[in-house]
Amino acid sequence: MYKVLIADDEEIIRRGIAYFLKKDPEIQVVAQAEDGEMALDQAMEYRPDLLFVDINMPFLNGLDFIEKLKAVQPDALIIVITGYDDFKYAQKALRLGVFDYLLKPIMEDTFYGALHKAKEQLGCRQKQAQYLEFARKLVEKNRPAMIAEFLEGWLDGRLTEAEVQERTAALDLEIPEPFGVTLVHLEDKDNAEIGGEWDDDLLFYAAENMAREVFQPFRPVSTCRNPAGELVLISSGEPRAEWEAAGEQLKNLLQTHLPVDAFLTRRGGEKLGGLPASYEGAAEDLRALLETPQLVRDAKKYIEENFAREEFSLTDAADYTHVSPQHLSRVFRQSTGITFMDYITRVRIRRAIELLRDDDRKMYEIAETVGYSSQHYFSSAFKKVLGVSPMEYKKSLQKK
Repeated sequence: MYKVLIADDEEIIRRGIAYFLKKDPEIQVVAQAEDGEMALDQAMEYRPDLLFVDINMPFLNGLDFIEKLKAVQPDALIIVITGYDDFKYAQKALRLGVFDYLLKPIMEDTFYGALHKAKEQLGCRQKQAQYLEFARKLVEKNRPAMIAEFLEGWLDGRLTEAEVQERTAALDLEIPEPFGVTLVHLEDKDNAEIGGEWDDDLLFYAAENMAREVFQPFRPVSTCRNPAGELVLISSGEPRAEWEAAGEQLKNLLQTHLPVDAFLTRRGGEKLGGLPASYEGAAEDLRALLETPQLVRDAKKYIEENFAREEFSLTDAADYTHVSPQHLSRVFRQSTGITFMDYITRVRIRRAIELLRDDDRKMYEIAETVGYSSQHYFSSAFKKVLGVSPMEYKKSLQKK
């Protein structure tokens, strides 16, 4: 059904056109107007598909009406009605984008010929709109897969900068700056532990949903699956401490609710051009993590959970991992290249760096938070690792 508006200051013309249109079951006359201003108001209200418009109308003539209507409803089809003396105005109307024009007196054959052409045009538009809507829904349905494919190609360095910009725009994809790349590797446990059958696709789907929920505060969030089957999560990387905490939360959730051991690495970056390099860095970190003996993994986990205790020691970690301190010390150094205590120091200093971003924290509070009861000892350890004191580092942050 096509909606039609008739605008003519002569009632007999309006009634004649309405009579002609009444014979067509696909046409519905939604409004009639005797001047241009009334026609414009009715057009805004009813949004007609087709309009029959007289050029000579009071208050707002037909040409001005057409110009105003085209500004708000550019797709409306307009058939101009004119007398022989107004032919030059009809030419101007055609330049304004009207579909056709009819000369008064309106002949039935001529009228139906113009109406038939207008209906063909409207029908083509409807079909195009339907095809476009179908295509839009198809693209939207497959958008996650298209985004994943694009990200995989981008991260692997297979796309040029121009291709990245083109596909980002086409997919209406937003990557935040600064960004964070989180890489998650899942290793199966025995399915019998929780019951049911889990395959790799189902595990990935569940992990992806958990990741999107946990990282929701760091939106926009994009995900893909790399060739190794690992989950790649791209999100905002700020605030950094909260972003890193979200990673630990995700890891705990995965290991609690899925039959997997989860291994997670992450890298941040400022500009989008550095995204592939950050991903590659996270991937290298993950490979190194997976090659690390389980004993060292357990010890590192225990350190992360207990480094804030000043009295924390190698013996504590050895008791936790059920090996002798000597064995743990030897395996830890062979695997990491540094001593157990040096690793604890680095963990403490890394956490201190995060806390130094907070202007409200006192230096002694930061020292105590990361496991040093003495501010002097904390400052000495910090300078040994970074080459500057905590205060000097804080001043450099403030300058930036």
